Amino acid sequence: MVEELLDSLAALRVSTRETETAVRRAMKKAHRGEDLATVLASLEPAKTRHSMNEALKSVEQARHEMRLAVFAEALDRGTSIGELGRIFGFSRQLAARYAKEARQG
Repeated sequence: MVEELLDSLAALRVSTRETETAVRRAMKKAHRGEDLATVLASLEPAKTRHSMNEALKSVEQARHEMRLAVFAEALDRGTSIGELGRIFGFSRQLAARYAKEARQG
């Protein structure tokens, strides 16, 4: 569980760095007066968007799975749903949904 989250975060960092590098290059080209349409096309925004979206989706899925595992373990050890909500910083209602999903899974 933890390894999947760490791998997803590493992939997101790579995707973010690649996107940042591409955007910085494009900004330099635009500041030098290069044709804006050409500069934008060189960014390949559809490819960049897809890469970032997939990386974010992977991180969110891994975070969700990690939370479920933590909830299941904490509930088994007697931690209350309210306390889990406070620890994670979200509402008791959301904590209850996680608890329900953790118990079912």
